[in-house]
Amino acid sequence: MVERLKVIKISVFLLSILMFQYGIVGVATAEELIVYSGRGERLIRPVLDEFTRKTGVEVKLHSAGTVELFNKLIAEGDRSLADVFLTVDAGILERARIAGLLQPIKSNVITKNIPTAMRAPDNSWVGLSLRLRVIAYNPLRVKPDEIKTYESLMKPKFKGRLGIRTGSNVYVQSHTAMMIAEKGETTTEKFLKAIVENAGDKIYPSDSRAVEAVAKGEVDVAVVNHYYVYGHLRKNPDDSKTLSFLMPPKTAYNVSGVGILKTSKKKEIAQKFIELMASNEGQVMFAEENREYPVNPKIPAHPDMKKRDTFTLSPVSLSMMGRYMVTAIDLIDKVGYR
Repeated sequence: MVERLKVIKISVFLLSILMFQYGIVGVATAEELIVYSGRGERLIRPVLDEFTRKTGVEVKLHSAGTVELFNKLIAEGDRSLADVFLTVDAGILERARIAGLLQPIKSNVITKNIPTAMRAPDNSWVGLSLRLRVIAYNPLRVKPDEIKTYESLMKPKFKGRLGIRTGSNVYVQSHTAMMIAEKGETTTEKFLKAIVENAGDKIYPSDSRAVEAVAKGEVDVAVVNHYYVYGHLRKNPDDSKTLSFLMPPKTAYNVSGVGILKTSKKKEIAQKFIELMASNEGQVMFAEENREYPVNPKIPAHPDMKKRDTFTLSPVSLSMMGRYMVTAIDLIDKVGYR
């Protein structure tokens, strides 16, 4: 009898350990949202934490390159466990929409706060922060009047003085797609050929490296996303003498954005997640850390940034730009832009 009681006590003890371990002792297991993210975790952590604080839902982040994640979703198909696709580029989101990976969203918060040009017509993807493709330059060597437009960089005088990003990069591909949509394929092909000729071997693997090249005098001008210039100057304030940037008229733009995957079983939670980022509160948190512009024009940008009324954007909507992504990639290959 004593032995039997001992066995029962041990069994109860082991069972209580298992119940505690798996969280089934009067505590509901927290819900979880799986996000495939092409955006650096550091930049979105404040928003993720705020979402968990408000809802109790943990966000599980799978981070990788935007194109890599797109290919992963295609490969996973209906087996994917991901709920949300977060990217640094609207072109990939439009490709995901066309591929049938995303589902439409009906939301007054999104319709009210996000401009039409920066989301899909059916809200299957939504822009969250605005990024501009600008011309970085060395003020000691180049006058702003010399680089008023992107086409200014085609001039022979910039041969050996221009730095560009690798042609396989999604920022370059999106910029090219927007140019095709706005100016046509023939004009864009001439532009690409000219800048590749002028850049020579000054083709950089990252925007941050191209910005550094301007600041350190390797090149005099470069085409980059604007926040890389702000980021460099925050770390290296003395470089303000050799590094600045301007926005050409009808500046090419893009967004980091987000969509709910068609395979998600948690659409309601995923929509709340996106609505937080589209809200006034979320817009400030999402854009400010990286010195991007909130896509909601009513939310002011960081005070250190150039005011919105100092530049104009391309008239091409991002959904239209996305339709030219494949054409852009083909054209980049055609002109030998590596």
